[in-house]
Amino acid sequence: MSEQNVHPSLEQLLDLARPHETAVTIYASTSPEDRDKSKLVVKAAFDEAIRELRVGGVSRSTEEELRRRWAQYEDSLLWGKLSSSIVLLLADDVDELFVLPNRFEDRVQVGTYFDLSQLVRAATTPQEAFGLTLSQNGWNLWHGTATRRAEEMVLAGEHPTDVADATNRATVRDRGYVGRLVGDEGRTVLLETYASRVAESVVSELPAGNGSAPLFVFATSPLLELYLSADRTGRTLVVSEGSPDALGAHDVDAAMRAGLPTVNADVINDRLDRLGDGIAHGTVARDLADIAKAASLGAVETLIYDVTSDVTGEVDLVTGALSYSDDGYHVLSRLALQVLDTGGQVFAVRPEEIRSATWIAPAVAGLRFALA
Repeated sequence: MSEQNVHPSLEQLLDLARPHETAVTIYASTSPEDRDKSKLVVKAAFDEAIRELRVGGVSRSTEEELRRRWAQYEDSLLWGKLSSSIVLLLADDVDELFVLPNRFEDRVQVGTYFDLSQLVRAATTPQEAFGLTLSQNGWNLWHGTATRRAEEMVLAGEHPTDVADATNRATVRDRGYVGRLVGDEGRTVLLETYASRVAESVVSELPAGNGSAPLFVFATSPLLELYLSADRTGRTLVVSEGSPDALGAHDVDAAMRAGLPTVNADVINDRLDRLGDGIAHGTVARDLADIAKAASLGAVETLIYDVTSDVTGEVDLVTGALSYSDDGYHVLSRLALQVLDTGGQVFAVRPEEIRSATWIAPAVAGLRFALA
Protein backbone atom coordinates (compact mmCIF):
# COMPACT_ATOMS: atom_id res chain seq x y z
CA MET A 1 0.00 0.00 0.00
CA SER A 2 1.42 3.36 -1.06
CA GLU A 3 -0.05 6.69 0.08
CA GLN A 4 1.50 9.87 -1.25
CA ASN A 5 0.71 13.55 -0.95
CA VAL A 6 3.01 14.56 -3.79
CA HIS A 7 2.63 14.26 -7.53
CA PRO A 8 4.23 11.18 -9.06
CA SER A 9 7.67 11.66 -10.51
CA LEU A 10 8.34 11.18 -14.22
CA GLU A 11 9.86 7.80 -13.41
CA GLN A 12 6.72 6.77 -11.52
CA LEU A 13 4.46 7.94 -14.34
CA LEU A 14 6.48 6.01 -16.91
CA ASP A 15 6.25 2.91 -14.75
CA LEU A 16 2.50 3.37 -14.24
CA ALA A 17 2.08 3.72 -18.03
CA ARG A 18 2.91 0.05 -18.64
CA PRO A 19 0.08 -2.43 -19.33
CA HIS A 20 -1.55 -4.54 -16.61
CA GLU A 21 -3.85 -7.51 -16.64
CA THR A 22 -6.51 -5.37 -14.96
CA ALA A 23 -6.10 -1.66 -14.13
CA VAL A 24 -8.57 0.44 -12.14
CA THR A 25 -8.28 4.23 -12.15
CA ILE A 26 -10.33 6.41 -9.79
CA TYR A 27 -10.27 10.21 -9.64
CA ALA A 28 -12.52 11.45 -6.81
CA SER A 29 -13.18 14.85 -5.27
CA THR A 30 -12.65 14.91 -1.50
CA SER A 31 -12.76 17.40 1.33
CA PRO A 32 -11.02 17.48 4.71
CA GLU A 33 -14.17 19.17 6.06
CA ASP A 34 -16.34 16.12 5.26
CA ARG A 35 -14.23 13.02 5.60
CA ASP A 36 -17.10 10.55 5.94
CA LYS A 37 -18.70 11.73 2.70
CA SER A 38 -15.34 11.68 0.93
CA LYS A 39 -14.79 8.08 1.99
CA LEU A 40 -18.23 7.11 0.68
CA VAL A 41 -17.51 8.85 -2.67
CA VAL A 42 -14.32 6.85 -3.21
CA LYS A 43 -15.99 3.63 -2.02
CA ALA A 44 -18.84 4.18 -4.50
CA ALA A 45 -16.31 4.75 -7.31
CA PHE A 46 -14.52 1.50 -6.41
CA ASP A 47 -17.83 -0.40 -6.39
CA GLU A 48 -18.63 1.04 -9.82
CA ALA A 49 -15.28 -0.20 -11.12
CA ILE A 50 -15.94 -3.70 -9.76
CA ARG A 51 -19.35 -3.77 -11.48
CA GLU A 52 -17.73 -2.82 -14.80
CA LEU A 53 -15.09 -5.52 -14.35
CA ARG A 54 -17.75 -8.14 -13.62
CA VAL A 55 -19.54 -7.20 -16.83
CA GLY A 56 -16.24 -7.74 -18.62
CA GLY A 57 -15.85 -11.19 -17.05
CA VAL A 58 -13.14 -10.51 -14.46
CA SER A 59 -11.93 -13.61 -12.63
CA ARG A 60 -12.88 -14.13 -8.99
CA SER A 61 -9.22 -14.17 -7.93
CA THR A 62 -8.53 -10.82 -9.62
CA GLU A 63 -11.62 -9.25 -8.03
CA GLU A 64 -10.60 -10.54 -4.61
CA GLU A 65 -7.08 -9.16 -5.02
CA LEU A 66 -8.43 -5.74 -6.00
CA ARG A 67 -10.81 -5.79 -3.02
CA ARG A 68 -7.94 -6.71 -0.72
CA ARG A 69 -5.87 -3.81 -1.98
CA TRP A 70 -8.79 -1.39 -1.61
CA ALA A 71 -9.51 -2.64 1.93
CA GLN A 72 -6.06 -1.48 3.04
CA TYR A 73 -6.96 2.09 2.07
CA GLU A 74 -10.53 1.88 3.36
CA ASP A 75 -9.23 1.02 6.83
CA SER A 76 -6.18 3.33 6.79
CA LEU A 77 -5.61 6.72 8.40
CA LEU A 78 -5.57 8.56 5.07
CA TRP A 79 -9.09 9.90 5.65
CA GLY A 80 -7.70 12.18 8.33
CA LYS A 81 -5.34 13.93 5.92
CA LEU A 82 -7.52 14.61 2.90
CA SER A 83 -7.07 17.43 0.44
CA SER A 84 -9.14 18.31 -2.66
CA SER A 85 -8.82 15.05 -4.59
CA ILE A 86 -7.79 11.44 -4.39
CA VAL A 87 -6.29 9.45 -7.26
CA LEU A 88 -6.44 5.70 -6.70
CA LEU A 89 -4.64 3.29 -9.04
CA LEU A 90 -5.21 -0.41 -8.46
CA ALA A 91 -3.99 -3.39 -10.47
CA ASP A 92 -3.03 -6.98 -9.85
CA ASP A 93 0.52 -5.80 -9.14
CA VAL A 94 0.05 -2.11 -8.23
CA ASP A 95 -1.66 -0.02 -5.60
CA GLU A 96 -0.94 3.70 -5.53
CA LEU A 97 -2.96 6.46 -3.93
CA PHE A 98 -2.29 10.20 -4.27
CA VAL A 99 -3.89 12.77 -1.95
CA LEU A 100 -3.58 16.09 -3.77
CA PRO A 101 -4.89 19.68 -3.60
CA ASN A 102 -5.74 19.67 -7.32
CA ARG A 103 -9.44 19.67 -8.19
CA PHE A 104 -9.79 16.72 -10.57
CA GLU A 105 -12.86 15.67 -12.50
CA ASP A 106 -14.45 12.58 -10.98
CA ARG A 107 -13.70 9.61 -13.21
CA VAL A 108 -13.67 5.80 -13.08
CA GLN A 109 -11.90 3.70 -15.71
CA VAL A 110 -11.12 0.01 -15.99
CA GLY A 111 -8.92 -1.58 -18.66
CA THR A 112 -5.39 -2.76 -19.22
CA TYR A 113 -3.87 0.72 -18.72
CA PHE A 114 -4.27 3.38 -16.05
CA ASP A 115 -5.83 6.69 -17.08
CA LEU A 116 -2.95 9.05 -16.28
CA SER A 117 -4.32 12.04 -18.20
CA GLN A 118 -5.27 14.21 -15.22
CA LEU A 119 -2.20 13.20 -13.23
CA VAL A 120 0.04 14.25 -16.11
CA ARG A 121 -1.76 17.60 -16.30
CA ALA A 122 -1.35 18.10 -12.57
CA ALA A 123 2.33 17.14 -12.65
CA THR A 124 3.16 19.40 -15.61
CA THR A 125 0.94 22.42 -14.93
CA PRO A 126 2.36 25.08 -12.58
CA GLN A 127 0.40 25.02 -9.33
CA GLU A 128 2.52 27.32 -7.20
CA ALA A 129 1.40 30.79 -6.20
CA PHE A 130 1.98 33.44 -3.58
CA GLY A 131 -0.64 35.60 -1.96
CA LEU A 132 -0.66 39.02 -0.30
CA THR A 133 -3.53 40.01 1.98
CA LEU A 134 -3.24 43.75 2.49
CA SER A 135 -5.29 46.24 4.47
CA GLN A 136 -4.46 49.32 6.48
CA ASN A 137 -4.58 47.11 9.58
CA GLY A 138 -1.80 44.81 8.41
CA TRP A 139 -0.51 42.47 5.72
CA ASN A 140 0.47 38.84 5.34
CA LEU A 141 2.18 36.72 2.71
CA TRP A 142 0.94 33.27 1.74
CA HIS A 143 2.43 30.39 -0.25
CA GLY A 144 0.66 27.46 -1.91
CA THR A 145 2.14 24.70 -4.05
CA ALA A 146 1.01 21.76 -6.13
CA THR A 147 1.14 19.50 -3.11
CA ARG A 148 0.44 21.85 -0.21
CA ARG A 149 -2.45 24.17 0.49
CA ALA A 150 -1.72 27.83 1.00
CA GLU A 151 -0.14 28.65 4.35
CA GLU A 152 0.91 31.94 5.88
CA MET A 153 4.61 32.57 5.38
CA VAL A 154 6.89 33.22 8.31
CA LEU A 155 8.71 36.45 7.47
CA ALA A 156 12.45 36.57 7.83
CA GLY A 157 12.94 40.33 8.11
CA GLU A 158 11.64 43.22 10.20
CA HIS A 159 8.81 45.05 8.42
CA PRO A 160 6.10 47.58 9.20
CA THR A 161 2.99 45.87 10.50
CA ASP A 162 0.34 48.36 9.37
CA VAL A 163 -0.23 51.94 8.17
CA ALA A 164 0.54 53.58 11.49
CA ASP A 165 3.74 51.57 11.90
CA ALA A 166 4.85 52.24 8.32
CA THR A 167 4.40 56.00 8.72
CA ASN A 168 5.67 56.25 12.32
CA ARG A 169 2.40 57.82 13.42
CA ALA A 170 1.37 55.83 16.46
CA THR A 171 1.01 52.40 17.91
CA VAL A 172 -2.79 52.58 17.63
CA ARG A 173 -4.11 49.95 15.21
CA ASP A 174 -7.83 50.72 15.01
CA ARG A 175 -9.50 50.98 11.60
CA GLY A 176 -10.47 54.62 11.95
CA TYR A 177 -7.10 55.97 13.00
CA VAL A 178 -5.73 56.75 9.54
CA GLY A 179 -8.93 58.54 8.58
CA ARG A 180 -8.50 60.92 11.53
CA LEU A 181 -4.92 61.87 10.75
CA VAL A 182 -4.86 64.78 8.32
CA GLY A 183 -7.86 64.48 5.99
CA ASP A 184 -8.21 62.78 2.61
CA GLU A 185 -5.07 64.22 1.04
CA GLY A 186 -2.88 63.32 3.99
CA ARG A 187 -4.50 59.91 4.23
CA THR A 188 -3.57 59.18 0.59
CA VAL A 189 0.03 60.15 1.25
CA LEU A 190 0.17 57.83 4.24
CA LEU A 191 -1.35 54.98 2.30
CA GLU A 192 1.12 55.54 -0.55
CA THR A 193 3.98 55.33 1.93
CA TYR A 194 2.53 52.19 3.46
CA ALA A 195 1.99 50.53 0.06
CA SER A 196 5.56 51.36 -0.95
CA ARG A 197 6.97 49.94 2.28
CA VAL A 198 4.93 46.76 1.90
CA ALA A 199 6.05 46.42 -1.73
CA GLU A 200 9.69 46.63 -0.61
CA SER A 201 9.04 44.04 2.08
CA VAL A 202 7.33 41.66 -0.35
CA VAL A 203 10.29 41.77 -2.74
CA SER A 204 12.68 40.95 0.09
CA GLU A 205 10.57 38.05 1.40
CA LEU A 206 9.58 36.27 -1.82
CA PRO A 207 12.18 33.79 -3.12
CA ALA A 208 14.01 34.92 -6.24
CA GLY A 209 14.32 31.46 -7.78
CA ASN A 210 10.70 30.94 -8.80
CA GLY A 211 9.70 34.26 -10.32
CA SER A 212 7.18 32.61 -12.62
CA ALA A 213 4.81 31.88 -9.71
CA PRO A 214 2.11 34.60 -9.71
CA LEU A 215 1.26 36.84 -6.79
CA PHE A 216 -2.40 37.06 -5.83
CA VAL A 217 -3.23 40.42 -4.24
CA PHE A 218 -6.16 40.62 -1.83
CA ALA A 219 -6.90 44.28 -1.11
CA THR A 220 -9.53 46.97 -1.61
CA SER A 221 -9.38 50.47 -3.07
CA PRO A 222 -7.51 52.74 -2.76
CA LEU A 223 -4.79 50.58 -1.18
CA LEU A 224 -5.12 48.01 -3.96
CA GLU A 225 -4.26 50.48 -6.73
CA LEU A 226 -1.46 52.01 -4.66
CA TYR A 227 0.14 48.62 -4.10
CA LEU A 228 -0.19 47.59 -7.75
CA SER A 229 1.66 50.78 -8.74
CA ALA A 230 4.39 50.17 -6.15
CA ASP A 231 4.91 46.44 -6.82
CA ARG A 232 8.44 45.54 -7.94
CA THR A 233 8.31 41.75 -7.84
CA GLY A 234 8.18 41.37 -11.63
CA ARG A 235 5.58 38.64 -11.14
CA THR A 236 2.18 38.28 -12.75
CA LEU A 237 -0.23 40.00 -10.38
CA VAL A 238 -3.73 38.60 -9.93
CA VAL A 239 -6.31 40.78 -8.18
CA SER A 240 -8.68 38.74 -6.03
CA GLU A 241 -11.90 39.97 -4.49
CA GLY A 242 -12.67 39.72 -0.81
CA SER A 243 -12.06 41.71 2.32
CA PRO A 244 -8.44 40.91 3.21
CA ASP A 245 -9.07 41.12 6.96
CA ALA A 246 -11.73 38.40 6.75
CA LEU A 247 -9.71 35.88 4.71
CA GLY A 248 -8.26 32.72 6.18
CA ALA A 249 -5.93 30.10 4.72
CA HIS A 250 -8.81 28.18 3.13
CA ASP A 251 -10.10 31.31 1.37
CA VAL A 252 -6.67 32.29 0.07
CA ASP A 253 -5.98 28.77 -1.17
CA ALA A 254 -9.39 28.52 -2.89
CA ALA A 255 -8.82 31.82 -4.70
CA MET A 256 -5.38 30.73 -5.87
CA ARG A 257 -6.66 27.37 -7.17
CA ALA A 258 -9.50 29.13 -8.98
CA GLY A 259 -7.25 31.78 -10.53
CA LEU A 260 -4.24 29.69 -11.56
CA PRO A 261 -5.93 28.10 -14.62
CA THR A 262 -6.44 31.55 -16.16
CA VAL A 263 -2.84 32.54 -15.44
CA ASN A 264 -1.56 29.29 -16.94
CA ALA A 265 -3.86 29.63 -19.96
CA ASP A 266 -2.39 33.06 -20.73
CA VAL A 267 1.12 31.57 -20.66
CA ILE A 268 0.08 28.68 -22.93
CA ASN A 269 -1.66 30.92 -25.47
CA ASP A 270 1.42 33.12 -25.62
CA ARG A 271 3.56 30.03 -26.19
CA LEU A 272 1.22 28.85 -28.96
CA ASP A 273 1.38 32.23 -30.69
CA ARG A 274 5.18 32.07 -30.64
CA LEU A 275 5.15 28.49 -31.91
CA GLY A 276 3.11 29.67 -34.86
CA ASP A 277 6.18 31.46 -36.19
CA GLY A 278 7.75 28.06 -36.88
CA ILE A 279 4.99 26.68 -39.08
CA ALA A 280 6.58 27.97 -42.29
CA HIS A 281 9.94 26.49 -41.25
CA GLY A 282 8.57 23.00 -40.62
CA THR A 283 9.27 23.09 -36.88
CA VAL A 284 5.63 22.84 -35.83
CA ALA A 285 3.64 19.59 -36.04
CA ARG A 286 -0.15 19.58 -35.73
CA ASP A 287 -0.95 16.11 -37.09
CA LEU A 288 -0.98 13.41 -34.43
CA ALA A 289 0.96 10.92 -36.55
CA ASP A 290 3.68 13.52 -37.15
CA ILE A 291 3.80 14.35 -33.45
CA ALA A 292 4.15 10.65 -32.57
CA LYS A 293 7.02 10.27 -35.02
CA ALA A 294 8.75 13.40 -33.73
CA ALA A 295 8.34 12.26 -30.11
CA SER A 296 9.96 8.90 -30.90
CA LEU A 297 12.95 10.78 -32.35
CA GLY A 298 13.27 13.06 -29.32
CA ALA A 299 12.47 16.00 -31.59
CA VAL A 300 9.64 17.56 -29.59
CA GLU A 301 10.68 20.60 -27.58
CA THR A 302 7.16 21.67 -26.61
CA LEU A 303 3.95 19.66 -26.59
CA ILE A 304 0.58 21.31 -25.99
CA TYR A 305 -2.30 18.84 -25.98
CA ASP A 306 -5.99 18.50 -25.10
CA VAL A 307 -6.22 16.55 -21.84
CA THR A 308 -9.92 15.86 -22.47
CA SER A 309 -9.19 14.11 -25.77
CA ASP A 310 -10.58 10.59 -26.04
CA VAL A 311 -7.88 9.37 -28.45
CA THR A 312 -6.87 5.90 -27.27
CA GLY A 313 -4.49 3.41 -28.81
CA GLU A 314 -0.79 2.68 -28.72
CA VAL A 315 2.42 4.36 -29.85
CA ASP A 316 5.57 2.50 -30.84
CA LEU A 317 8.16 4.75 -29.22
CA VAL A 318 10.92 3.24 -31.36
CA THR A 319 9.37 3.80 -34.79
CA GLY A 320 6.76 6.41 -33.91
CA ALA A 321 4.00 4.26 -35.43
CA LEU A 322 0.58 5.22 -34.07
CA SER A 323 -2.39 2.85 -33.88
CA TYR A 324 -5.88 3.44 -32.53
CA SER A 325 -7.95 1.09 -30.38
CA ASP A 326 -10.69 1.40 -27.76
CA ASP A 327 -8.81 -0.75 -25.26
CA GLY A 328 -5.53 1.15 -25.59
CA TYR A 329 -4.23 3.97 -23.40
CA HIS A 330 -4.65 7.73 -23.53
CA VAL A 331 -2.31 8.37 -26.47
CA LEU A 332 -1.59 12.03 -25.79
CA SER A 333 -0.68 11.44 -22.15
CA ARG A 334 1.76 8.73 -23.24
CA LEU A 335 3.29 11.05 -25.83
CA ALA A 336 3.55 13.71 -23.12
CA LEU A 337 5.56 11.33 -20.94
CA GLN A 338 7.86 10.56 -23.87
CA VAL A 339 8.42 14.28 -24.47
CA LEU A 340 9.21 14.84 -20.80
CA ASP A 341 11.56 11.86 -20.83
CA THR A 342 13.51 13.43 -23.71
CA GLY A 343 13.81 16.83 -22.03
CA GLY A 344 10.84 18.59 -23.59
CA GLN A 345 8.15 20.72 -22.00
CA VAL A 346 4.50 19.72 -21.78
CA PHE A 347 1.27 21.71 -21.37
CA ALA A 348 -1.95 19.74 -20.88
CA VAL A 349 -4.88 22.05 -21.68
CA ARG A 350 -8.64 22.08 -21.82
CA PRO A 351 -10.31 23.34 -25.04
CA GLU A 352 -11.92 26.33 -23.34
CA GLU A 353 -8.51 27.59 -22.25
CA ILE A 354 -7.20 28.01 -25.80
CA ARG A 355 -7.76 31.05 -28.02
CA SER A 356 -4.60 31.07 -30.16
CA ALA A 357 -5.06 30.69 -33.93
CA THR A 358 -2.07 28.30 -33.96
CA TRP A 359 -4.07 25.68 -32.11
CA ILE A 360 -5.51 22.69 -33.96
CA ALA A 361 -6.98 19.98 -31.72
CA PRO A 362 -5.98 17.68 -30.25
CA ALA A 363 -2.31 18.76 -30.11
CA VAL A 364 0.40 21.09 -31.35
CA ALA A 365 4.12 20.38 -31.03
CA GLY A 366 7.10 22.68 -31.37
CA LEU A 367 10.03 20.72 -32.81
CA ARG A 368 13.75 20.98 -32.22
CA PHE A 369 14.29 20.33 -35.91
CA ALA A 370 12.14 19.81 -39.00
CA LEU A 371 11.22 16.23 -39.82
CA ALA A 372 12.53 14.83 -43.08
